[in-house]
Amino acid sequence: MTISVAPEGRLVKASPVSTLTLLAGAAAFAACLLAFSPATAQPVRGSYIYTLSGFTGAIRQDWSRIAVDRERGEVYALYQNMARIFNDSGMEVYRFGEDLDVGQILDVAVDERGDVLLLTYRDQVTTIVRCDYRGRAIAEIALTGFPTALRDFAPNRMAYRNGLLYLASTMGLIAAVTDRDGRFTRAYDLFRLLELEEKDRGATELAGFSVDADGNILFTVPVMFRAFVLAPDGSIAAFGKPGSAPGGFNIVGGIARDRKGNIVVIDRLKASVLVFDKTFKFVTQFASYGRKPSQLVFPDDLAIGTDDRIYVTQSGKKGISVFKLTYD
Repeated sequence: MTISVAPEGRLVKASPVSTLTLLAGAAAFAACLLAFSPATAQPVRGSYIYTLSGFTGAIRQDWSRIAVDRERGEVYALYQNMARIFNDSGMEVYRFGEDLDVGQILDVAVDERGDVLLLTYRDQVTTIVRCDYRGRAIAEIALTGFPTALRDFAPNRMAYRNGLLYLASTMGLIAAVTDRDGRFTRAYDLFRLLELEEKDRGATELAGFSVDADGNILFTVPVMFRAFVLAPDGSIAAFGKPGSAPGGFNIVGGIARDRKGNIVVIDRLKASVLVFDKTFKFVTQFASYGRKPSQLVFPDDLAIGTDDRIYVTQSGKKGISVFKLTYD
């Protein structure tokens, strides 16, 4: 289902579009798309700087989960139950996870103290494992105080901001907030907020998921061709439209906000990074599909550091590409 925003800001429904339809012919089409190169100067520009690497070269892993330690400038990349840590120069400095008996690691976050938070799933139970900076398990954080209506809540995405944990079930379309000890604070039924119909349940899922400095939850829904900003009070704003032209969405992916309030969105099919300002007005896009270092292959997720570096995960064994935002 696609939706648009009416002039007064309410959501307006449109026709359903299946994920299979979106993906059909993706590889052939993406190769034909070119990055947008505006003729006039743009207030925001993105340029490739490097790929996250180890001493033997670029780390060639696909579609990692990525998190930024804003206090220390380090980057955490989670792939197949291994967490790799990179310094602010993009070099791997440590890794852990092989010896942790915590089940399947679904996502990773870092708090202001430098503790690593791992969202794990084992024996049909979701738990958050707190580790020290060396990846040694300190404690398990159980999710407690959840209402009966959320007894089946099974999050597979996690973010941490300002002492709060933000959890999301991408298929269940539920987002929840807890304190740092896992105690329930509030939840949002995204299925209801998006005014979806029952027939859309199970056919609609989230792609991107992040939280900005003000506690707004940012997420994308590919089959709607839309990006959303959910405020702590439950109000929701939407932007985006389908299309291959600059500013349009084909298959939308990761989303995050930079330090100036711009919203940065991945388009998987375009293999591009799109930038929108605070008012959701399209500003620019950069990168394109290809095997060159500055190009992307079906990018998926992203994270933004405090120094305006954008870390983009992708497939094709291209690893995690890093771009730098500059502002005029």
